[in-house]
Amino acid sequence: MNKLIRYLVKTISETNSQFTELELKKMEYGLVCLFDEVTKIIPYYIIFYLFSLQQYYIVVFVFFCPIRLFSGGFHAETYWGCFFISFVTFCVIIIIGKYMTINIITSILILIISVLLIYFFSPVDNINKRIKSKERRKKLKYFSVVTTSLLSGMCYIIPNKFFTTAVLAIFIAVMMMMMGYISNNND
Repeated sequence: MNKLIRYLVKTISETNSQFTELELKKMEYGLVCLFDEVTKIIPYYIIFYLFSLQQYYIVVFVFFCPIRLFSGGFHAETYWGCFFISFVTFCVIIIIGKYMTINIITSILILIISVLLIYFFSPVDNINKRIKSKERRKKLKYFSVVTTSLLSGMCYIIPNKFFTTAVLAIFIAVMMMMMGYISNNND
């Protein structure tokens, strides 16, 4: 698939000479990332649909992914490593969220800790895409805190059967961020 993306970017560069080499590299990286995500999202949905868990999957997706988008986190070294780690993570959140209940006090504590960890440790650099600008780092931290805070509040207005799943999705997204932070500092 990377060959197809390279071919597509090469074709774009030949027909539109206005793009710089850096812009073409960014375009290629963005298309690879988009393809990688789409090729995970769809199979996950199909698998969870087969087990009648697609609603839980959507809740995990909505509460997990926006945090990861701004805060960063742990990244596997290969596509398949990422595919399976993400799938297992989603399975754990869904299974625990469906069959266990978190009470209000515990959820408030978990969510406050999550927001504080986001505040102190986000954003986490991606090995393939370091955050070079202090201004960008500051914006990502702000978006991470605001997003996590808003999602935390949303946990209390969604249908009750998804409450634990949503809280766990936020908490696990933050734990994945911490894993990335620790991993980056050990390198």
